[in-house]
Amino acid sequence: MLDEAPPTYFTREPGGTLAAERIREILLDPEVEMDPWTEAYLYASARADHVRGGILPRLERGENVVCERYLDSSVAYQGYGRGLGADAVRELNSWATGDILPDRTFYLRLGVEERERRAREGRGSLDRIERIGAEFMRRVERGFEEIIRLAPGRFFVLDATLPPEELAETVRREMEVATAYNCGGEE
Repeated sequence: MLDEAPPTYFTREPGGTLAAERIREILLDPEVEMDPWTEAYLYASARADHVRGGILPRLERGENVVCERYLDSSVAYQGYGRGLGADAVRELNSWATGDILPDRTFYLRLGVEERERRAREGRGSLDRIERIGAEFMRRVERGFEEIIRLAPGRFFVLDATLPPEELAETVRREMEVATAYNCGGEE
């Protein structure tokens, strides 16, 4: 995808800009405790900077953007997981993003135990959010399932136990279809 036209920009949240990366450090630091609303505002702040400084300029140039996590993650984690309410978190992020939504969202479905095992295996320890526990993650998963139910046309659900190469190929193919569709081509 990197060598294809239009170019594709890969990024992540929180992160993607210097300010958002610094906010990421605070959000994921297991030594930092904060109120759930503080957490929600920090995610929205990182997202606001990322959208304006990283995502929008690329979209305006006609590039594709693939972002690991975005607004739906905040709705699931802070809205459902933290119990702040999906609508309240959506509204907060609406101000932060100017209502910029993805054309397509790839949701990698993975069980709580396997997610935790992979996090420990990859970094050796869990970040601040991952340490909250299994019940929190179950609420987050239920949140994602509800978000998908409410906007099924935007979501493409993938089995995250599949090999990474297979997942990447599926995303690449779906991006080709979306790009052809958005450019007026045939599906």
